[in-house]
Amino acid sequence: MTTSPAMILYYDEVSPPVRGVLLAIAALGVKDRIKLEYIDLFKGGHLSSDYLKINPLHTVPVLRHGDLTLTDSHAILVYLCDTFAPPGHMLALPDALTRAKVFNMLCFNNGCLFQRDAEVMRKIFSGAITDPSQHLKPIEAAIDALEQFLQRSCYTAHDQLSVADFAIVATLSTVAIFVPLVADRWPRVCEWFAVMEALPYYNEQNRVGLDMLRKHLAGKIKL
Repeated sequence: MTTSPAMILYYDEVSPPVRGVLLAIAALGVKDRIKLEYIDLFKGGHLSSDYLKINPLHTVPVLRHGDLTLTDSHAILVYLCDTFAPPGHMLALPDALTRAKVFNMLCFNNGCLFQRDAEVMRKIFSGAITDPSQHLKPIEAAIDALEQFLQRSCYTAHDQLSVADFAIVATLSTVAIFVPLVADRWPRVCEWFAVMEALPYYNEQNRVGLDMLRKHLAGKIKL
């Protein structure tokens, strides 16, 4: 009998996309089925010749499973659901409607919220800015949009937890380093965020990496 190849996740938990994947792994209860390979972003591990052979985009996370290599966290999240979430599991994608709703919010994170956060982060770590306060309007506009999405459902994609929530909370918790989440402006965002923070695996899988990132930022900007 042949055994399926082990999954390998290349990661650094300072990365919001990595933290979104770690949250999903914890929710699915499959941490023992995935080998973790640490790539130190702040020491240039993602730029090594060996890693570039795995991912020429030099980003994390990357998931390898046999001949499959996924270099985008949102694709990884969907693959984890399809591989590990049995019928009836809260993270399962059982039909076209559910899948479309989850995909829609994954795309919101990937194309809007995370990109706006990443743009500010690049400017900070390149030394282009030391005060991000003048660069936050696009991020605030993205949170405005998220507020409207959350007016429609309990969670970001629909009325139950999905991997879209993991992707978005990992990004939004990073954004909150610069943009305080004010309940007067974003009441539903703040309610949802509190629900996410209360998940039993949230601190270990998201807050730890977030605190590590905050320490790196402390040497670049005033927090």
